[in-house]
Amino acid sequence: MQIRPLALAAVCAVFATSAAGQSTAPYSAVEVDPFVADQGVAFPADYQNALVENIARETSVVFNTAIILREGDAAPFGHAVLRISGTVVKFKPGNGAKRSLPGFGAGGTVVQAEVRFADASTGQVLLIREVKGRIDSQGAGESIGRKIARLCDANRFVESH
Repeated sequence: MQIRPLALAAVCAVFATSAAGQSTAPYSAVEVDPFVADQGVAFPADYQNALVENIARETSVVFNTAIILREGDAAPFGHAVLRISGTVVKFKPGNGAKRSLPGFGAGGTVVQAEVRFADASTGQVLLIREVKGRIDSQGAGESIGRKIARLCDANRFVESH
């Protein structure tokens, strides 16, 4: 008779653990917060804004039904919100003169960041990845915003209709 209560307790513990560990993914809204600069990295405010806009734009392209929010926007009622934030660990502002040269697309602004995906209501971090890409439409390589949106898609964080 002792086995049944123990078995029931074990099942309840497993269920409670799995339920508590579940996120509300897929999310129907995405909040893009400004990225902070790591110690020793000069990352100007205009580039911070450009990075947020690049991530928001690319996320809205990949997930055209998702609600895109910026830091401080009120979360829409009834929508689970995924928060994207991060720390810029390397920054190369690019070179306007090189961008004007035809050919290889040199001179683009490049950012490398540690990106965090978290549940906005609980703060639970779902994923941390280092991502490198460009902010602007110039230069060789893929946009950091597009890479971040693809990470959301690959991990099925955001609803896709």
